[in-house]
Amino acid sequence: MNNILKKTILLLCVSLIYSSCDTVDFGNVNDNPNGPTAAVTSQLLTEAQKTVSDIGTDITGVLFTQQLTEGQYPGQSRYATLTYNYNGYYTGAIQNLNEIIKINTDPETAGEAEAFGNTDNQIATAKILRAFILQFMTDSWGALPWTEAFQGIDFAQPKFETQEELYTIMFTEIEEAISLISTTSTGPVGDIIFEGDMSRWLVFANSLKMTMALRISDVNPTLAQTKFEEVIASGNYISSNDENIEYNYTSDDAGDSPWHDRFKTREDYIMSEAMVGFLRDNLDPRLFKYGEPARDSIFPNPVFPDDADAGYVGAPDGNVNGNVPSYSFPPSIIIYDDNTFPTPIYTSAQMKLSMAEAALKGWNVGGDTAETLFSEGITDSMTYWGVDEADITSYLNAHTSVTILDIAYEKYIALYLNGQEGWSEWRRLDAPALTPSEYAGDPRIPVRLAYDSSVQDNNAENYSAIIAIQGTDDLHTKLWWDVN
Repeated sequence: MNNILKKTILLLCVSLIYSSCDTVDFGNVNDNPNGPTAAVTSQLLTEAQKTVSDIGTDITGVLFTQQLTEGQYPGQSRYATLTYNYNGYYTGAIQNLNEIIKINTDPETAGEAEAFGNTDNQIATAKILRAFILQFMTDSWGALPWTEAFQGIDFAQPKFETQEELYTIMFTEIEEAISLISTTSTGPVGDIIFEGDMSRWLVFANSLKMTMALRISDVNPTLAQTKFEEVIASGNYISSNDENIEYNYTSDDAGDSPWHDRFKTREDYIMSEAMVGFLRDNLDPRLFKYGEPARDSIFPNPVFPDDADAGYVGAPDGNVNGNVPSYSFPPSIIIYDDNTFPTPIYTSAQMKLSMAEAALKGWNVGGDTAETLFSEGITDSMTYWGVDEADITSYLNAHTSVTILDIAYEKYIALYLNGQEGWSEWRRLDAPALTPSEYAGDPRIPVRLAYDSSVQDNNAENYSAIIAIQGTDDLHTKLWWDVN
């Protein structure tokens, strides 16, 4: 009887507790009164824009094109990294941008989102940034999942789009963004690149479009010319250094320059023999702006007047360059002196040299000749880096030839420290001639990044299908637009 009574009492207690929990309303006791009740698009945008800095300071292309090399711990300058993971772009910046577009297009959330800027301008900004990141990714890996990506369990193994298909998607994305932009309406809150100035976003979009057009000019010249000339007709492109697109930094640790961070406790990157050699051989005054004199050595055969270049020493690419003070470092203003020194994303020099190439192809570039644009591109590059006017004039007088090889060389020099663009244009133009590191296990300069092993492990069927189209998944299979 005692056991039965105990069990009965226990059952009644449990029933009462369950009934109480089922009916009592705890109200907002677990709500944070200071927390947002919906996604804040301004915060999503700010976080996504930080990826622009990551791309602009990406070290991979810098090392592959021998603008710099490594000191005592060579790795990527020996092409030692065999696979690369792109997941962070999908789960980070692109997901944030997708959410901005979703919030601003959903009638239930669009009204609340207007507190953070005009709806169309928010969508346009997100689309431009999404296309910018996608171009970086596809020009690195080639084919990527896209139209079936970002859909969770509905497409846990998304198909890949070819690079040609991705370029079509990006052109559409950019042109949709341009059509949405209103320069008389409020720009997005949280915009740390242009502070909501939509006229600058128009220039950003067209800079990306112009770059993409020239990138595909050897594989689809008709489409390339059409897209390039659309930018010229719009008039919204960079025409002077005052209009350069840069990523600006703050002085705090959370927002300062990645280049400055790289040299806080280590000195891993030094100027390469190739870059110093190009500048010295061409009596290019940018030598004195692109690096610092070596602390512990001099170059034995200087060529500039008064041996001004004796202190500028490049390191063998991929070697164990243990005594780094024997070589020239990148500019002190970038790595030591100023942790807010901006990162160029698109510059007048880059655009004018692109227009010079387009003029050689016979495309409409607004009436200027290839020779004029070539000269202006060099001038803008040197002016940006603080070269004296007299030295600019002397260099221009000695470099009057304007061939595709001349343009390729000048673009390579002008894109110093802009690793991704430098690497992409070097692959497309196959110039200037670079000698692969003799210390590499495979003495071939990479022309793409190989997929991380997780791609094959988690999406085997679609991985196999795209490899059958694109080619062997290694560092040496050329991308769709790299046909020369």
